[in-house]
Amino acid sequence: MKRFITWSLLVFILVALNWFRAAYCQALVDEELLQKYQEAKNTAIHAPRTYSTPEIFVDTLPMLGPDGASINSDMAGTGELTHQSLKPFGYDLFRMPSELSPPSEVADAADYILGPGDNIIIYLWGKVEKEYNLTVDRQGKIFIPKVGEVIVWGLKLSEFEERITKKLSQAYSDFRVSVSLGKIRSIRVYLTGEVSKPGAYTISSLTTLFNALYLAGGPNMRGSMRDIKLIRNNRVEATVDLYQFLLKGDSKSDVRLSSGDAIFVPIAGPRATVSGEVKRPAIYELQGGETVSRLLELAGGTRAEAYLDRIMLDRISPEDEREVVDLNMNPKNGAVNDIELIGGDILTVFSIYELKRNIVSIGGMVKHPGQFERSDSTSLRSLIMQGELLPENVYFERANLFRKYPDRRVDIIPINLESVMSGQEDMPLQDLDSLHVYSIDDVKRREFVYVEGEVKRPGKYQLYDNMTLSDLVFLAGNFRKNAYRLNVELARTDSLGQVALKNIDMTDSAQCRLRLEDDDRIFVREIPDWFLHRTVTVEGEVAFPGQYALLSRSETLYGLIKRAGGFTENAFPKGTIFTRRTISRNLEMQNLPEIIANSQPLKEDSSGTIKKVELIRFNPENVNRVIIDMEKIIDSEGLDGNLGLQNNDYVFVPEIPTGISVMGAVGANGTIKYLNEKNVKYYIERAGNFTNQADKKGTRLIKADGRVFARGGTLGKKVELGDAIVVPTEIKKDRDWLKTLSTTVSIIGGLATTVFIIDRL
Repeated sequence: MKRFITWSLLVFILVALNWFRAAYCQALVDEELLQKYQEAKNTAIHAPRTYSTPEIFVDTLPMLGPDGASINSDMAGTGELTHQSLKPFGYDLFRMPSELSPPSEVADAADYILGPGDNIIIYLWGKVEKEYNLTVDRQGKIFIPKVGEVIVWGLKLSEFEERITKKLSQAYSDFRVSVSLGKIRSIRVYLTGEVSKPGAYTISSLTTLFNALYLAGGPNMRGSMRDIKLIRNNRVEATVDLYQFLLKGDSKSDVRLSSGDAIFVPIAGPRATVSGEVKRPAIYELQGGETVSRLLELAGGTRAEAYLDRIMLDRISPEDEREVVDLNMNPKNGAVNDIELIGGDILTVFSIYELKRNIVSIGGMVKHPGQFERSDSTSLRSLIMQGELLPENVYFERANLFRKYPDRRVDIIPINLESVMSGQEDMPLQDLDSLHVYSIDDVKRREFVYVEGEVKRPGKYQLYDNMTLSDLVFLAGNFRKNAYRLNVELARTDSLGQVALKNIDMTDSAQCRLRLEDDDRIFVREIPDWFLHRTVTVEGEVAFPGQYALLSRSETLYGLIKRAGGFTENAFPKGTIFTRRTISRNLEMQNLPEIIANSQPLKEDSSGTIKKVELIRFNPENVNRVIIDMEKIIDSEGLDGNLGLQNNDYVFVPEIPTGISVMGAVGANGTIKYLNEKNVKYYIERAGNFTNQADKKGTRLIKADGRVFARGGTLGKKVELGDAIVVPTEIKKDRDWLKTLSTTVSIIGGLATTVFIIDRL
């Protein structure tokens, strides 16, 4: 028997431990999550906050000298092109949009060679007026009535006009002839070699070699610009150098094409590069025999800033190594280094030394800021006279003279402009001296006064000379209606930081003329207990619903109902709803939303992220209602339970309700007719009783005045007219009974083994 009791006790303890283990472990987990959350929050709060300059702003501002000029030595900022960025000269001509072929109709082309397919228009006037519109046939002939066939193939238009005049004179007399071209024939030409778009092209017979190159996109980057060949009847008819056209506008080498012509662009010949201080830096193609001076001529000549005493030529030596040759191309020296160029040469023309030495500069509050020539007689006063001081806002007590030295030191010398301009002081200037004249606003701190409170435009205002208190009030738009003028407070801080207060009666004209000082602060208070049209709203079943202005701060809810004419016959005073919007605002000022948020439980998901579980949500609209007992207020005539009114209060008096509303986990949600002295259970039964999911113990009875009854004894409470019943749904937790049983059996087995061993000892 003793063993049975012992075993039973052990089983009971194990089952109890299994039931409470989940709750205990959950408590430990919640405590651990809360600790992690607090640590993460403290880390975020106490983490050092640092600011670093964004990379986009680093090293972008130039260093400025005292004269305002940049002292950076980076030559990349000069804007000159290096030889690595240069392109071959002339190829951009064919990359621009242009007219690819001439128009198909021309008014005159005396040197045009006629052929099959051409349209010829012949006009006769005088004694004979005729017009012939003829087309040259495949045999190169045309037919004219009374004249017969005329061979025109191979004739120029002017030659054809002479021949046809002779032919027509055999049939007509006393006439004149005019010949023009109508539609012209098409020809087929070929563009081969290093062209952008090689191939066969069908074009107008008036097309020239230049037009055809445009049509094919010109030579590509490998193609020659100076040795373009026109091949006709299997022999070279012409060689074209486009540099003559590009550099001089000479188009004499442009020839008209014939059917079957081929334009061949070979590989470009040797090239040389010229960069630096030239007018047209680029890569130029050489024909052979060009010298340095010729290359400079192709580049448009040197600029005025070019240093001709030393031009650097970088070339490939006979030993297949790069070498540098310094050339003197100054015409004063006879240009003795004008050597012949070879392919791959790179010519660089440097700039002269740009720093100007014999100058001084002036800036700031002058009419003519900038640089001026310095001579031995240039003095500080003469520089100021040249710059000409502005007529106002000049700070005469000090200007700064910045003086540069060869070792890059910069000295600052204070200058009294009044003494200099009066002739009492002066000093000679040196090269690169720079004078800066300041304005009064640059040097002196601007003074301000402040006005706060019941004025139209409170804020910060500039302190003017002899400015008074009334001046400041006027600038601020004068007093508001609720301003208390008998006691305006003035706060003044002395040089030691001590604050002195002074009360001023603004109805006294003598006190209004008080002089203000820098950083004075004026505070205009509101008249005590002053308000303008504080209103409340009453709606529903009263005689006169609407908005009402409060007569005083002591007006009450009972007085408001009387002013509204009292309740109507359909009014339900017990269900009166009274809301005050300031309640939620006051709770927010007390930081209640954050307190609720921090009180929410924590949960960690599978990824280790800690999140809050929102069980309570702060809704301002739900906390604004004040629960009142309107029947008690009415019965006591406002002596018991009455409320003082505030601005924007809202009162709603509902109609007499039709029954009792039952909602939630019941058979049928709805409103049931009210019967006196019936309890909550009666109405739930009339609504179809509880469902299987109902939380019976959580049944709530909501009274008409806003009170809520829940938990024990709710089902037996008496229900009054206007009440509502809510039955919540029960939250059920799923349990793994098999796992629980398995764990229990394992623990029991272990304990049984232990007891057996102890019993055998």
